[in-house]
Amino acid sequence: MATAILFDLIGVLAEPSWRELVALPRGRPWDALKTGVIEEAAFWPATAAATYRRVLALRADRLDLARHLRGRGHPIYVASNFALPWIEALRARPGAELFDGWFVSAELGVAKPDPRFFARARAQVGVDAILVADQEENCAAARGAGLRAIWAWPGRDLGGAIEAELTGVSVGDPSGSVP
Repeated sequence: MATAILFDLIGVLAEPSWRELVALPRGRPWDALKTGVIEEAAFWPATAAATYRRVLALRADRLDLARHLRGRGHPIYVASNFALPWIEALRARPGAELFDGWFVSAELGVAKPDPRFFARARAQVGVDAILVADQEENCAAARGAGLRAIWAWPGRDLGGAIEAELTGVSVGDPSGSVP
């Protein structure tokens, strides 16, 4: 079976981040929302919620990359710390049908970098999987759980990094280097 590719959302597959709309502290409210403990109404005003759902979108360039990988036989998944209403909005967008499954913290009740998040993903996708994420901490946790991982920093050639990870041949953007 081909290697499964698990893409994070914000910073990798989708944009913008909710943090670009409103300045809320990272800690407890976000932690509670992303694991489904609180409802979105307890997180921010209804106007912010409506605005975010309206502007949230899957990136065309990253959907093209996912299509290319799927065309080569790789199962494609989403693996994200995200709120349920936002996931529902993205699942209704064009391109969402491309994904074989969605591992979402609000549905799982556990968020990256918690090892239980990765254990649930591995149980479904199998042993050979690569996480592509924008947080180095999540990449380290994925590696600790037995997955391979690619840190998707801004501007990185993800296609080249994924190809290098799949083949073991560097294509000018080795997956272990930092920006």
